[in-house]
Amino acid sequence: MRSLFHRRLPAAIRTAALVSAFAIVLAACSGGATPAPTASPTGSPTAAPGELVLDRAPDITGCDTIGVDYTSLTFRIDPTASPQIWADADTGPDLTVRWDSTFNAGTGATVVDKSGAVVLEDGDTLEVPGGAFPELKGHFVCTGPTGLIILDKAPS
Repeated sequence: MRSLFHRRLPAAIRTAALVSAFAIVLAACSGGATPAPTASPTGSPTAAPGELVLDRAPDITGCDTIGVDYTSLTFRIDPTASPQIWADADTGPDLTVRWDSTFNAGTGATVVDKSGAVVLEDGDTLEVPGGAFPELKGHFVCTGPTGLIILDKAPS
């Protein structure tokens, strides 16, 4: 009987140790870890109320050649709205607008490029050429059925 007790006790201890280790790892992974910051159309916790915050595209962004049915866009900027920047397509849907890291919020409700030149103001329009990608004041616009991504230059 003693050998049975010794065999079961170490197995029970090993099981308890594994369960404890798993619980510690799970708690460490889901506990106080802070997720990497991401931009969102609802703004940033560090932004002042009404401050324009750009919704960011991933640093490495490609652009598919997905056909779109709209031919023109009107951009809207409202720092008090969510999202703060969107585009109204001539066919009706509102499109999300995301930016690469070379663009920043300018003075008031504007977006500027890395040189500081204004590339977007509320009410600006953009024509979408058939069979080609549009440009927004010299910058590449990746079009999609539900959103746009504005890049400093076309992806290579």
